[in-house]
Amino acid sequence: MSNGFLWFAVENKDVDYIDLSKKLAESIKKHNRQNNVCIITNKKIEHELFDRVIVLEKDLSGNETWKLSNECQAFNLTPYTHTIKLEADMIVNENIDWWWYFLHQHNLVFSRNCFDYKGNEVRDTENRQLWHDNDLPNVYNGLTYFRKSILSKQFFALCTFITLHWNYVKDEILVNCHDNQPTTDVVYSLALKILDPFETTRIDFDWFKFFHNKRSVNHLPPAVHNDSFINPVRCDDRYFFGGHHAPPITHYRNKNLLGEIDAGIF
Repeated sequence: MSNGFLWFAVENKDVDYIDLSKKLAESIKKHNRQNNVCIITNKKIEHELFDRVIVLEKDLSGNETWKLSNECQAFNLTPYTHTIKLEADMIVNENIDWWWYFLHQHNLVFSRNCFDYKGNEVRDTENRQLWHDNDLPNVYNGLTYFRKSILSKQFFALCTFITLHWNYVKDEILVNCHDNQPTTDVVYSLALKILDPFETTRIDFDWFKFFHNKRSVNHLPPAVHNDSFINPVRCDDRYFFGGHHAPPITHYRNKNLLGEIDAGIF
């Protein structure tokens, strides 16, 4: 039996996801004893922060600019019995070793809803009308736990089917969906709805969520620049947003944010 953190780092011309992955891996190892890290990428690399590097044999993202279609392969590719799946543009702010003792008891655990910069749980955002229109569970793939089990295998098989048949899914199954490519949050939510329509296996830990640092989650008006308003800073190895200590996991939308924070430290 093994535990580990897993995420995809498939680079595109705009974002260096390998560099972001190094920052995430460093934060995991700084705070946690259970800190095995595996990244799945599209090129062979070596770095001491990564315990495992898996190069994609089958790239499902094709010519996508936002290369998300490979994430349905997480179950088949993870080297761990128990996996916490993250996203490369995240940072871990404190020790979360204790999470595993609760997660081990379940097949699948999703981050349902997310946190704003004050640590409040956010259930509705302006970007999630599709979830309301289709009565989908409000899950975020950026923080997902799964273990090697039949139920997890079925879930990811559904995710793969949805991904590979996206044009049919968006036209014939979903309503008011205009996404040209499958986004992982939609894929996960729909797969969960199909697999467990009455949510008999629903797990919603109040701590298994992340701070989603974007304007709509922080309920800021359109004219406000998110990062300027909440003034993110770092003190030693702790991050603060709007004067509030960040939750255990932060998901930052501005890919240059960590560098901008460090540039302000003298």
